[in-house]
Amino acid sequence: MDYSLIAILALAVALILLVAEIFLPSGGLIALLSLSSIAASVWAAWMAWWETSPGLWWTYIASVIVLIPTTLGFAVRFFPNTAWGKKVIHEVPTLDEVTGFQEETEHLRSLIGKVGKTQTLLNPSGFVLVNHERHHCESQGMIVDSQVDVEIIAVEGTRLVVKVVKQPVADETRSEEGSTATDESTVDESLDFDVPEN
Repeated sequence: MDYSLIAILALAVALILLVAEIFLPSGGLIALLSLSSIAASVWAAWMAWWETSPGLWWTYIASVIVLIPTTLGFAVRFFPNTAWGKKVIHEVPTLDEVTGFQEETEHLRSLIGKVGKTQTLLNPSGFVLVNHERHHCESQGMIVDSQVDVEIIAVEGTRLVVKVVKQPVADETRSEEGSTATDESTVDESLDFDVPEN
C-alpha cells in the first residue's frame, strides 16, 4: 500500500471539502468529513515518511499548515468570481434589478382599495383586470368566478390579494323593498274574504 499517495489524495479531498463547507449548507457534516480526511492524510504521511524520510514528514506538515488557510482564503476571495463559483453561489441582484422590483411593488400597492374584474376563475389564484392592466391575484382562500367585481385589499410579493365586492346598499334596499311589497300583496290577497251578513 502506497501511504504517500494516500496522504496526498486525502489532503486534496480535505481541501476540496473545506471549500464546499463554506458555500454549501450541511450543518457541519462537510467540515467533519474534511477533518476526517485531514486526519487520514496525516496518518498516511506518518506511515510513509516518519521513519524513512523525516524531512519529507516535516515538509508535509508545513504544507498542511500553509495550505489550509490559503485554500480558505482562495475560497472566500476568488472562488465566487470563477465560472463554477457563479453557478454554485447566487449572485447579489444589481441595483437596477432591485429598483425595478421596488417600483413594481409600489405600483401594486397603489392599487389597494381599487376595484377590478376577475379575468379567470380564482381557485384561489388567477388574473384580475385593474385600470386596464392584467395582474396576477389570489383570493382569500375562496373560489371566485370569472367576470366578478373584486376589491384589491393587499399585496403579497408580486400578487394582488382580492375580495369579492358586495352589492351596493341601494341595490340591496331596492331588493328588500321589492320583496316587502310582494309579501304585502300576498298578505292582502290572502286576507281578501267575504264576511257573511247577519
